[in-house]
Amino acid sequence: MVRKVLGTAVTTVLVVTAVGLVSWFAYAQVANATLITFRTGSMSPSMPQGSLAVTLPTAAAAVERGDVVTVQRVTADMPVTHRVVDVREASPREPNSADMRAAAPDGAPPDPTQPGEPVDPAARELVLQGDDNDTADTMPYVANDVRTVVFSVPRLGTALMLVQTPLGMGILVLGVGTLVTWAFWPRRAGSGSPVTDAATHESTAEPPLQSHLTKS
Repeated sequence: MVRKVLGTAVTTVLVVTAVGLVSWFAYAQVANATLITFRTGSMSPSMPQGSLAVTLPTAAAAVERGDVVTVQRVTADMPVTHRVVDVREASPREPNSADMRAAAPDGAPPDPTQPGEPVDPAARELVLQGDDNDTADTMPYVANDVRTVVFSVPRLGTALMLVQTPLGMGILVLGVGTLVTWAFWPRRAGSGSPVTDAATHESTAEPPLQSHLTKS
């Protein structure tokens, strides 16, 4: 009984996982969606460290205050995911000013301009701030496109990062394989259950007493 229930549960989990993965890959291909993991707690408590989020490409001109976006400055190694606190028209670059150009991790930043020259009309100057931070980021981001977070799941990012490691993948494969093998391993046939023996004994018993009586 336990094996049957466990076998059904394992099969259901495997089927649901397979359907979920196929659905996600299809959705990601059509919508150009990507997954990101929050490695710090700057967006706590709404998106704590270890959360997994789904992002979609968005034009900077369509970004509004309150949106959570992922953007990477051209001078930075890692992207940042923070909430938009202000959206402004991109202004010409001042002489000797820092390069504030940015883009979505898979996008392209605005074309470089000389100080005083007009910037791309599609660009916007975005001021970002983490929910857990007291102040906005040091400099705004001038971008044509970003990635907007559409929803997130706490702790799922940590689990995904663990599974992506060789050790985590090995533990997952070994665990699933062990469960499947134990649940579906054929059991050795027994000598018969008490119910079967009782039924056999009853069928071979002598007829009732009245069957031996004769009419006087």
